[in-house]
Amino acid sequence: MLALVITESVVIVLLAVLVAGLLRSHADILRALHSLGAGVGDPAAPLDPPATARPVSIGPPLPPERRASSVHDVSGVTPDGDALAVTVGRGRTLLAFLSSGCTTCGAFWSAFADPAIRRQLPGVRMVVVTKGPDLESPPEIRRRSARVPVLMSSEAWNNYEVPGSPFFVLVDGGQGRRIGEGVANTFDQVADLVRRAEGDAPQPADRSGSGGAGSSINLDGPARESANDAELRRAGILPGDPSLYPRSLADVFADPPPGTPGTGRPA
Repeated sequence: MLALVITESVVIVLLAVLVAGLLRSHADILRALHSLGAGVGDPAAPLDPPATARPVSIGPPLPPERRASSVHDVSGVTPDGDALAVTVGRGRTLLAFLSSGCTTCGAFWSAFADPAIRRQLPGVRMVVVTKGPDLESPPEIRRRSARVPVLMSSEAWNNYEVPGSPFFVLVDGGQGRRIGEGVANTFDQVADLVRRAEGDAPQPADRSGSGGAGSSINLDGPARESANDAELRRAGILPGDPSLYPRSLADVFADPPPGTPGTGRPA
């Protein structure tokens, strides 16, 4: 009798351990699903919009709370005291935030004065921005002629949340946002920032009518689908076209018959 009681007690303890392990495992699974968003909110509700893409950066990490995508036109005065405003709503503009007392900035003042170095960034407008005359000496800035527009504006430093100098911001006017920013020590680092930022930026669709590649580069989702549809329409391939519904490998790999739209082959 005693042996039976002991056996039952051991079985009960084992069952309790088993149940506790199953409950713990179930809790871990639920916790993992919750962290992935499962079971949170109304399943029929639309998904949150994607976060705004942050620009390519160089140098030390910048604070995450920065308004990293916002852009602002820059206005102030020249070192000679004339009013000057720079609109960043067209093309690509590289804003170089420099100062007269910064040792590292000296190399950039010289670089911007060198036409050969400026040609390393074709199609990019360069503007040097210093703090306003209340914080900078206009004669000192005049002495550092950069051969590019120089604008004195403390407001611009505040708008772009410049942490120090030398600091660079690359603005894409077509997108209306910053596509690159950061602290640099050499002009080669700035050129690398521009190249990487331009490589990450979405490319415009090819509107030459040639159906060339690249119209959907760096696009995704509905934007990529729309670009592909536009390419097909320009090639004369409309919804229902037989070429969109191949029935055999020969339909895919065989040469198209003469007169097929978009092939350029005469009938």
